Amino acid sequence: MINQSKCREVRIKRANTDWWINEKSIVGDNGMTYIVYMTDMGEIHIKEFDAKCSRTPSRDTIVCRLNCFYSDEHNSPAMCILQDGRIVVAYTGHASTSTISYRITNRPYDIYSFSQEIVLKYEKSVTYVQMFENIYRHELWLFTRVAGVTWEFRYSKDGLHWSDPSCFLSSDAGGLFYIDIRKQIVPSKYGLVERWFFALYGHPRISADHTIHCGFFDADGWLVLPDGKRPMNLYGAAKLEDGTPISSQIKLQDLSVVYESPKDTTVRLLEVAPTVPLRIGFATFELDKPDTITYYIASWKDKAWQISKPIAKGGEFLSKAPQTDGSQTYVGGMACYYGVGEDGFHPKHPGKIDTNRVYIARADADNRLLESYITYDDGKSYLFEQVVKAIPRKEHIKIWRPIVPIYAQDNLPVYWHEGIYSAHTGGWHCDAVMFVEYDD
Repeated sequence: MINQSKCREVRIKRANTDWWINEKSIVGDNGMTYIVYMTDMGEIHIKEFDAKCSRTPSRDTIVCRLNCFYSDEHNSPAMCILQDGRIVVAYTGHASTSTISYRITNRPYDIYSFSQEIVLKYEKSVTYVQMFENIYRHELWLFTRVAGVTWEFRYSKDGLHWSDPSCFLSSDAGGLFYIDIRKQIVPSKYGLVERWFFALYGHPRISADHTIHCGFFDADGWLVLPDGKRPMNLYGAAKLEDGTPISSQIKLQDLSVVYESPKDTTVRLLEVAPTVPLRIGFATFELDKPDTITYYIASWKDKAWQISKPIAKGGEFLSKAPQTDGSQTYVGGMACYYGVGEDGFHPKHPGKIDTNRVYIARADADNRLLESYITYDDGKSYLFEQVVKAIPRKEHIKIWRPIVPIYAQDNLPVYWHEGIYSAHTGGWHCDAVMFVEYDD
């Protein structure tokens, strides 16, 4: 819960975002919070600040200026902080290029020491870059969508030289699958192990598929199913030892079903939380009917996905018709807080685990809101807890996309975006806004 009487509002001006749940904000082992963002002028930035001490100077630097005609939210950056403290920031040019670019700091946690830009080429346009460190294999893993209809994987042993891209998911023009991937470090009988939890779904308006599916990749690239089967591998192994062929592509029927939309309704995936238990947040609705937008959380319990009771109504689409690309289906957003920082859980130092709170951006008749809800019955239902921020509708300023930093400190559990939103048409502008409860 945020004690607003003790909090100071902090803004990062012109800090736009996208809809992806890739790593945009991370608390480093040095205790500093890092946020990557893109301005409406097409600049990629990284911000460093201390959420504990208000007297510590913040730092902000431009990572690159995109070669694009306008600030397309598909290009919003992803960040990875390596085990040795070096920071990687990756970004795309979406329809303007067929490349992924990234830079790595030469020194740990020094945002003024970024190396020269490294460019990876693809056959067609790329977007939604997601990059991770695989500590077990001493590799970088990179996932991205290519040409809007396939997802490709590649890896690097040294951060400079990469494997050829390999397609691990194919879709037709009616699919347009979106994949959100989150790295999770979990205890096992072998110690702490890495795995990559992901969920995918189709575009609410364009796709013929209105189902959320999910699965895991282990550190060796195997797709792991709830029954223990491993039907595919990201590295494309040809056969098992007994001669059984191994696929290098995901088959949807192999994945767990989180939510399947009833007839004449659709769904938007909003949160993939590597919590304990795992949580997936989403909004259901009927197209063109904002009064039907409803938020839910699915929790992984007793080897099945259990859907909560309705949490809250969304109230509005962030973008209205007549936009033809389906952007009207964008809704406020949600993010799970999973008890990290001083009073919670860190994968390197397991302790108390709190996965009971979710932040939701929505609208009611009078205001646009960021609220928190909490469950007292292990995810079966969520009760209203607090209004974090309210803006009267008459001000025409919207609130959307709450983000909980990875390893968030209790002083800064969430931040969100405020401004004007009209989808990825270049006509949008916003600030990243947060309440920080400084120790001093």
